[in-house]
Amino acid sequence: MDKATSLRRLDMRKLSLQWRITLLTALVLLICSMSLTAVSILNAQNMLVPFMYGLEAVPGMPTTRIEDATQVVSAVPAEKVKRSFDIRSILFGVIFTILGTGAVYVVTGKALRPVRELSRSVSTVDEHSLSDRLPEVMVNDEVGELTRGFNRMLSRLDEAFLRQKRFTASAAHELKTPLATIKAGVQVLHMDQNATVLDYEENARMIEASINRLSQVVEGLLLIATTGEDAGGEIEEIYLTPMFEAIQSELEPHYEKIGIVFENNCNEIMIRGNAMLLYHAFFNLVENACKYNHNNGHVRVAAQKGLDSIIITIQDDGHGISAEHHALVFEAFYRVDNSRSRKTAGSGLGLSIVKAIVERHNGTITLDSQLNQGTCFYVNLPQ
Repeated sequence: MDKATSLRRLDMRKLSLQWRITLLTALVLLICSMSLTAVSILNAQNMLVPFMYGLEAVPGMPTTRIEDATQVVSAVPAEKVKRSFDIRSILFGVIFTILGTGAVYVVTGKALRPVRELSRSVSTVDEHSLSDRLPEVMVNDEVGELTRGFNRMLSRLDEAFLRQKRFTASAAHELKTPLATIKAGVQVLHMDQNATVLDYEENARMIEASINRLSQVVEGLLLIATTGEDAGGEIEEIYLTPMFEAIQSELEPHYEKIGIVFENNCNEIMIRGNAMLLYHAFFNLVENACKYNHNNGHVRVAAQKGLDSIIITIQDDGHGISAEHHALVFEAFYRVDNSRSRKTAGSGLGLSIVKAIVERHNGTITLDSQLNQGTCFYVNLPQ
């Protein structure tokens, strides 16, 4: 029995949605039609029986039997009428069920036409056509919502693929440049038969700088890849004031010559998280505030408690970032100014790493900046 039921279910799955709806509707119509037919036959039978076998005495009327009276209806014709009524009722029930099933099939086909068109359109989508969109159905039913939802998914996938392509191309370029420098230095030494010790030392310094840059890029990529996962590390309480004091102590020797002034207004506010990762994230933000600042500029760090979060701000009064770059600065290898980034020896991964670390701690990071008016980063972390 279970095997037969499984086979029937399997056969139903092989049918199209239109046929499944039609067959289920036909079953409902058949049950309703036969039920109505049975009720009609039963009522007709109850009404015909008194005429088939003679009328019973009606209260209040004379009960004297008239011997020669003829019965109102003969039993034999009444039986034929009853049988004819039963057959016609069943026949009309079947006919109306068939007609209703056909009508349901046609109507269902028209109603499911957008679904078939959607299915054909979806089957043609691949990685090369993610920018294409399905034609919008101008109705607010389930099909229209499904189409709009699918188009939104395509937009997200298209954006993700574009980011991945930009990331891959940028990573290849970042790795290729120092490798080309190393290769060129080695080739020069091979070609120069009269190379001096100074030439070798100069090439050694150049190769070392290129290797350091390669190492920096690889470490950044590894950190981005592992930060989104459970990279381990103990969750602990971190007081912001001593953490930013440590960052300031580490950066001051590099930027005191241009007169950068640090201001720490975090008070006694505390956050929870991976101390190593959060130190790395805030170090990057403060270092950027120093790198892209003016001489004698200010770097201001502050924190305040919100309703259910801690808001940390890192603000400078340096070069600033124009509005068209705001949405892109957190992408890997993206540079607002390539020449300036090269000059400051940036890998283009700093803000990507910061964003990955903040998001791992269920936080968000945004920025507010205008060209030549400084930049302020807002890090929002849950309490």
